[in-house]
Amino acid sequence: MSEGQRQKAKEEAVLLALQNNLALIRCDLEIWGMQKDGLAIFIAKSEDYDHLWEEALWALKNRFKKQ
Repeated sequence: MSEGQRQKAKEEAVLLALQNNLALIRCDLEIWGMQKDGLAIFIAKSEDYDHLWEEALWALKNRFKKQ
């Protein structure tokens, strides 16, 4: 995956999270969401950085399409 593709996935994930009142936090190869009340929600984990944001974006899309 190219740097441009990673950046695009990251930007889409951040925007989707913000639109749903969630801040994203990266901790090593995990992405967590932080709600306004301080509750942390696990979003995604990857085996490598190349796919981390793509997997987070996929998880966020699935989480928010059900609401």
